[in-house]
Amino acid sequence: MFAFLLLLQATSPTPAWKLADRSSPAGVRSISASVTGNDGLSRFVVKCDVASEPIVSIQFIQPQPLGSGADKPVAVRFDGGPAFTYNWQFPGTGTYTADPGAITKLTTFLVKAKTLRVETTNGANFAVQANFVAPPSDAMVRQVLGVCGYTLGIVPPPPPKPAAEPVQ
Repeated sequence: MFAFLLLLQATSPTPAWKLADRSSPAGVRSISASVTGNDGLSRFVVKCDVASEPIVSIQFIQPQPLGSGADKPVAVRFDGGPAFTYNWQFPGTGTYTADPGAITKLTTFLVKAKTLRVETTNGANFAVQANFVAPPSDAMVRQVLGVCGYTLGIVPPPPPKPAAEPVQ
């Protein structure tokens, strides 16, 4: 039985990172680098959406709803190391962060890691976790970030504030 499990493990393909670049009829471009989790169901995504302004996000998608409503902590560990914990938004079956500081920190560690683990809780407050392989190189992540004007490892400056109306 043990030999069968080793054979099964050896023949199971390692999830590969995939790059997707799409444009909607409304002119919104979405480019993402993603991987399916070791469970075969979860997904980890680095995404750039370009509409009126570019938005980069990191997403964790589960087949079961994670709950919706208030932001809550999500921890990401690289190669079994300490957790980087940020509050992410929970719109339903997935969760995401679009915070530039979090994006920069997480992508910087992602491209140097071999594995990553995402940990959070679902709507009933039960632990949810998934393990993923890290990308084989930084090329896809750099490409996604570059479309939105990000540079890997550098927190982008805040967008310029709109000019104030002149006083009359």
